[in-house]
Amino acid sequence: MTIKNTIKNYIGIVVLYILSWINAFKLKLGILKEKYGIIGFFQVDGLKLSRRMNSEDMIEALKEFDSFKPDDVIISTYPKTGTHFTMGIVYSIFEEKGLVALNSQHSHIAAMEMRAPAIMRIITGQKQAAGPLGHLETCKSPRIFVTHLPWDFLPPAVREKKVKVIFCIRNPKDTVCSFFPFIKKVKVVREDTPWKTFFTNFIEGNVVYGSYAQYMKTWYPHRNNENVLNLQFEDMKEDLEGNVKKIAEFLGVELTEEQIHKVTEANVFENKKKEVGKGHAIYRSGKSGGWRSQLTVEQNEIMDMYIKDRVGWNG
Repeated sequence: MTIKNTIKNYIGIVVLYILSWINAFKLKLGILKEKYGIIGFFQVDGLKLSRRMNSEDMIEALKEFDSFKPDDVIISTYPKTGTHFTMGIVYSIFEEKGLVALNSQHSHIAAMEMRAPAIMRIITGQKQAAGPLGHLETCKSPRIFVTHLPWDFLPPAVREKKVKVIFCIRNPKDTVCSFFPFIKKVKVVREDTPWKTFFTNFIEGNVVYGSYAQYMKTWYPHRNNENVLNLQFEDMKEDLEGNVKKIAEFLGVELTEEQIHKVTEANVFENKKKEVGKGHAIYRSGKSGGWRSQLTVEQNEIMDMYIKDRVGWNG
């Protein structure tokens, strides 16, 4: 080895050491700042968002995004109300029809306002997209866009009925119970956050993506729009095959009875949970009515009033 190569190797080691030290410092600083409430969340037009997942430039860019294609579909949900359940069904329909390659989810699915972690880009081989919404542009058709944003935060094409939207809702009682462990696992809140504190914050809308009641108020009036399919998590669990048919028809995808059965079997909750592995943050119990074992009598009464006065839920 020449002296020149030795020097280059030495410099490389030093640079790596410095970078690792800087990253460790940033991580420690981030933990300290999050602990003392200095960073972690930000607001856009009153909506609380997480710096871990979102950015101001992405939210603002979405308001002007107009690069939709005829076969695009948006899945809109408040967190933990059936996002991945619905997304899995839509993708399975496309896969069964031969519209996408097998196991190519990461080429066709993109979260509209959430940035993909660097590790995910390494796993999938995706390149860093240019611009705040470059990841939407580089997504392959048919594209499945996922969002947790309220109606009035989305691109004009949604309001102008130029893109198909699947809107899924869930009983707020199960939503808050499912949201709590998820939000801790993805480290949007501190792991030692008490359940009682989170419950109060949920009722007050002081959580990432804000109030479920406010989300419902922006979306629910548009549930019968010609470009919107309104689904209910509980109905999907009870009659999965019927909802697979409903979704396929909405997407304009013709499936045989055998294909519908295959899509249904692929998306039975227990099968999806096995597929992603035990303990995954996305899939929890997938059951309806689990709130009965978690909410106290007082919390249940508070939630009843919340649903009656603010959400208007009748499921």
